[in-house]
Amino acid sequence: MKIFFLGWTAQYERRMIDYLSTRHSVRLMVFPSAAKRMGRYIKSINKRLRHPRVGSGWLGKLVLSVNGVGHDDILVCNEGQVKRCLIPSVIATFPGKKVLLMRDLVDADFVREMHRHFDRIYSFDKDQCAAFGMEYMEQFFPFGFHETQGLADAATANEYAPKCFFLGQDKGRVTTIEAMAQALEDEGANVDFAIVRDSTSKDRSRFHIDKVLTYDDNIRRSLAADVLLEVNQAGQSGLTLRALEAAFFNKKLITTNESIKALDFYRPENIYVTVDGSLPGIGSFLRTESVKVDRDVLYRYTPDRMLERIIEDVGAMREAR
Repeated sequence: MKIFFLGWTAQYERRMIDYLSTRHSVRLMVFPSAAKRMGRYIKSINKRLRHPRVGSGWLGKLVLSVNGVGHDDILVCNEGQVKRCLIPSVIATFPGKKVLLMRDLVDADFVREMHRHFDRIYSFDKDQCAAFGMEYMEQFFPFGFHETQGLADAATANEYAPKCFFLGQDKGRVTTIEAMAQALEDEGANVDFAIVRDSTSKDRSRFHIDKVLTYDDNIRRSLAADVLLEVNQAGQSGLTLRALEAAFFNKKLITTNESIKALDFYRPENIYVTVDGSLPGIGSFLRTESVKVDRDVLYRYTPDRMLERIIEDVGAMREAR
């Protein structure tokens, strides 16, 4: 049995797949250049046609043949890429079990559509699972379990003043983030904030940048900080990668996600929760020594455990037939 990841394009996603491939029969599904060109050609033809349209199912089968896909294999997709290019054709012709991971907020219509194509659909957001009939899966950190320990051990605390790191798109949050930065600076902390400009960016901010940092730069600055900040979007209650960075790298976390208090790695010494962005008592929090989270708890949030869960669930489906 092989596990194929399809449509995972981000730098940190490729890193995760590379890690998993060293320990499991995992691979990234590749598209032959000829198939990509033909897919673009068919798309351009279909734009000019009404009915009948030129099908691309045969191209999906070609991709499966090139990758050596069998009936016992598993396909793992994500919601962000599931409708792009030839991916729908590959999904439609894949002979094994198909799994979809919903990492971001989606709507009911999208989930209903995806249920027609996938055997299991997971979400990292419990509220979404309850609303749309998906299965809950813990968010997972893209680094392997043993990799994170080495990175955390190599990181050093800032001796004279704690440093707080934030990275994210503006999304109308700049006023809140700037107020939080001022509150941290008032307590003697240094702030390393990077707010990526987007369509909501109206006023200028000293923290604005034009381009998203690479994932390597993000991790480097995260490791160099003592405290990480996350400001969630409205309606978002699922666990984020930033929160997992804090847990795995033994950093403090300031978050607007109140539901984090229900998680097994929540420690009040490590995590400061603010609903409205105000930071009363933040000085005391910064001065309190953090507590390391037990390794057995952290393992639940690793790509290793994510893969184990998928294999277990697919195995149970096959046994039930």
